[in-house]
Amino acid sequence: MTFPRHRLLTALVLITMAALACPAVQAQGCQVRAIAALPAKLVLEGQAVQAIACKDAEGEHLFVETRAQPEPVRGKAQPQVLSFYKFTLGSGQPQKRWQARDFLTVDDSARASATAVSTARADRFVVKDVDGDGVTEAFIAYALPGKAGAGSEGKLLVFYKDRKYAIRGAVAHGPDDFASRTLDPAFQTLPVSVQTFALGLWDQVAMPHGPGGVAVTQAALR
Repeated sequence: MTFPRHRLLTALVLITMAALACPAVQAQGCQVRAIAALPAKLVLEGQAVQAIACKDAEGEHLFVETRAQPEPVRGKAQPQVLSFYKFTLGSGQPQKRWQARDFLTVDDSARASATAVSTARADRFVVKDVDGDGVTEAFIAYALPGKAGAGSEGKLLVFYKDRKYAIRGAVAHGPDDFASRTLDPAFQTLPVSVQTFALGLWDQVAMPHGPGGVAVTQAALR
């Protein structure tokens, strides 16, 4: 089964997989692979648009991104719900380790449709053992298109030891635009290697994209 592919900004939707394929990175504990189907026992909000399976020192994990469109309330359209999950798999019910939610407002949805983006989606969804302790970190970068005349709001979520850290700021769309970033106060408590990786990923998303963006192999559900 194949889920539809969408674009969020002008860059192609991607998952950074190439760097995870080399033996040096695999030795750090995360062997990422595409999956054929989601477990039947998985409880999700909305429709899955991408998923990544990963085995590290703590077990077999599943990282999932979903989208849900609530029914109108009193005739008024509701924001689309963006959700990201981590599950640990075993013989019983999958254990949900964390869930992050955000919302694409009605005005943003209308603007996105005008640019041929029918559903928001993460611009980067990376799972990788950056600090080499055998436990996988997750990095999720996405942008919410602003209202007419306003820039996009970018977010990068870092999940380290199942705790969430965030970077927020403006996303630049062209050479004349400016990007900005604000770090959660706790961000600087992360290992330096994780901070460096997250800030580099933020720059890839928030700084102006070149013609056509950057294409990287994506692991897709089949």
